[in-house]
Amino acid sequence: MDNLNPADIFLGIFYLSAAIFLCFAAYKLMIRKYNRNKLKALNSISLVTSRENHFSVKTKFLLIAPEACQVKIDLLDKDEKIVENLIDMYIDQEEFPFDFDPAKYPKGKYFLYLSTADAKIIRTITID
Repeated sequence: MDNLNPADIFLGIFYLSAAIFLCFAAYKLMIRKYNRNKLKALNSISLVTSRENHFSVKTKFLLIAPEACQVKIDLLDKDEKIVENLIDMYIDQEEFPFDFDPAKYPKGKYFLYLSTADAKIIRTITID
């Protein structure tokens, strides 16, 4: 330690400050990526039905899509087999209501399966 010259001290300080700066920059990039992914998750599509999800008369469901996307909604039976394809279309508006008539199906437990490129939602419904 006795034979340290000013250049070695300067390089040591430079390397230490560069390492601290790189750690700080990596942390900022990680936080920015996390916030972007969180924002994208908040902006995903949603399917609005009633609270109890018991249906006996014709009703409307609402799709809320913050950006345009291809949406497919299937009606599945209790064994998760496709009964009918309700929607398979490109939605370019924020809110898209569509009709659902439960009178066409026997009483029982069903599933609504929504799928897009970014999200998959399954919702249990009961037809009375």
